Amino acid sequence: MTLNPRNLGPLFAFLLLLLAPSLAIAGGALSFHLRFEALLVVSLLCVAACVLGGYSFAELGLGAPRGARAWLICGALTCLLLAAIVVEAQFLAHPHAPPNWIAFAPFYVLVSSPCQEIVCRSIPKLIADRLQMSGRNYVLFSSAVFSLMHGAYGDPVLLANTFLAGIVWSTAYLFTRNVWPLTASHAAVGSFAFWIGLA
Repeated sequence: MTLNPRNLGPLFAFLLLLLAPSLAIAGGALSFHLRFEALLVVSLLCVAACVLGGYSFAELGLGAPRGARAWLICGALTCLLLAAIVVEAQFLAHPHAPPNWIAFAPFYVLVSSPCQEIVCRSIPKLIADRLQMSGRNYVLFSSAVFSLMHGAYGDPVLLANTFLAGIVWSTAYLFTRNVWPLTASHAAVGSFAFWIGLA
């Protein structure tokens, strides 16, 4: 396949927009405490660009899941990821203080997890399809985006963990093409990781 440079424009624009908050935080131009607000703004801009580009909410993975298969796949993967976190916690110190759950949990579950699944799973799949990427290349692209988006934390273990979790969730997205079961998995796994101090 020969890539037309014009086809790469959306890819580079997406990457720049998605990684801008992490780069701004690393460079001191944006406060780390504003990372969730930045995620929300970036997510809204990405979704708006997709809708203006003619993509439907179903193509963004926002339709109703069809049948129990997607939920069963993501339920099994959630159990696998939770078990991996328990094993990892046996070998790593817990350097992170837990968040204020009353303020954090509703935002993380209802806003942050869906936003991350849209911008790290469904939009990369639209770009991958446009560039005629293989499923494997989409999984690597999606996982790298998900990992790099967490660069503002400055934690190499978190970057590795998010890359590996990204592989699991983006592979699941190839089968489900729906963000809602993945959002539930992301919310459960992320909340557990925060609870035991690994995130």
